[in-house]
Amino acid sequence: MKAPPRSQPSSITLSGELRLLRDDLCLEAPQARIGERRIKPRLSQPFPTRAWGTDSTGHTFEVECLLDNISSTGLYLRIPGKVKLGSELSAVVNFVTDHKTGATAIMRGRVLRDEPQSDGRHGIAVSINDHHFL
Repeated sequence: MKAPPRSQPSSITLSGELRLLRDDLCLEAPQARIGERRIKPRLSQPFPTRAWGTDSTGHTFEVECLLDNISSTGLYLRIPGKVKLGSELSAVVNFVTDHKTGATAIMRGRVLRDEPQSDGRHGIAVSINDHHFL
C-alpha cells in the first residue's frame, strides 16, 4: 500500500492566522544550529560609561565602568554589584573615537539579566526605554 503524497503545509493555521515562512524555518532549525538571535545589530566597543540605580539590597549606587555592547534597544555592561531584575538603571555613555571625540548619550532602562562573572563583577543586560544625546 502506498503512503498518501505529502502535502505542503498550509499557509493558514487552525486559528485562522497566516503562517509566516520564518515560523516554519524556526520549527525546522535544530537548536544547535541557531546562531545570533538578536534582531538589532550590536556595537561591541568598550565605551566609558557611568551607571547608576538601585542594587539588590535597595541601596543606590553609581559606578564608572565600560560598556560591553549596545544596540538601539539594549545595552550590556559589567558592574561590581548585583542588581535586582526589573529595576531601573540609568547610564551616561561616552561614544569616544580614536580621535577622542564623539557623542554622549544618557539612557534609562530596565534590568533584564544579572549574570555573575568569574571576576566577581555582574554582567547587566538592560532594555533601553528612553535616551537623549547631550
